[in-house]
Amino acid sequence: MTTLPSPASCDDTADARRIGIILNPLSGRVRRNPGRFSELVSRIPAASIVQTSNPSEMGTALAAWALADNDVLVVIGGDGTLQAALTWLYRQQPEHIPQIMPIAAGTTNMSARAIGLRDNPLTTLEALVAWLEHSGPAPSCLPRPVLQVMDTSTLTLQCGMFFGAGAIVTGVRYFHSRVKPAGVKGIAGPALAFLRMLLALSTRTSGPLLQRVKARIDIGPVQREAPWLLLLATTLDKLMLGSKPFWGAERAAMHFTAIATPSSRLWYALPWVLRGRPTSAMRRDPDYLSHNANSVNIEHLQEYLLDGEIFEVSGKLQLGISADVRFIGL
Repeated sequence: MTTLPSPASCDDTADARRIGIILNPLSGRVRRNPGRFSELVSRIPAASIVQTSNPSEMGTALAAWALADNDVLVVIGGDGTLQAALTWLYRQQPEHIPQIMPIAAGTTNMSARAIGLRDNPLTTLEALVAWLEHSGPAPSCLPRPVLQVMDTSTLTLQCGMFFGAGAIVTGVRYFHSRVKPAGVKGIAGPALAFLRMLLALSTRTSGPLLQRVKARIDIGPVQREAPWLLLLATTLDKLMLGSKPFWGAERAAMHFTAIATPSSRLWYALPWVLRGRPTSAMRRDPDYLSHNANSVNIEHLQEYLLDGEIFEVSGKLQLGISADVRFIGL
């Protein structure tokens, strides 16, 4: 491990001591330039490094490193790599979450972008090396809570930044079965799948992309069971392509939106939904539900999406939020 200079804008990081690095060699941008990524990582003196795409192997490395609150974990990969690291940390050492530097080296990198981190992973790594060599500026601190999703039947916890159910799950499967095999590279692939799902939502007829899920939602004073077309939750301020499909007025960190079916004139309302600016008619329509909350309970789901990964459900889901994680960026 290497001794770290303190990030200038994080008040409680004066004792930062060690650095651990997870490098996912199968992440989209790493695959395109593996040599350069490995070369930059090797320049970080005394860092503990693991190169793997396997969550179990990530966990083994994290357990061996035992990073403390003021150490730094660098995650080089996409949304799924960050989700795996966050999940292990909150399962195994929830009282000691290190500072986390996500480096956007995956295909979508929605979490890193929305947190406000630099988009070019190689430039970020070069800046990280400069900081550690005391020849570049310190990182900024970008505190933000993460979602915690608990299956109450199995007591299985998953952590991440973006939760979805319904048509969004079908959209991800469409990407993996139709778009990715076609060779569409980079952000264009997920963006194309997202646009294809939006096109399906904007039509007046149902289709294979419009998977509906019957579920009961309990969020604050609202309890409703319905066939839902979309369920979305996040602690981020924006999602794919800059969309902001949330309009809750409550002071809480989790943004939650659910759209039931048949929603009246969804094809017309969709642009307003994506901008988070519902019409007065939508606000009166119980099929459009959007609140900010600290917790949400969902019953009867069979599967859900978290940061691009699909998980099965055995019982009631409890969605909550963590304390702020100290994300840092250069």
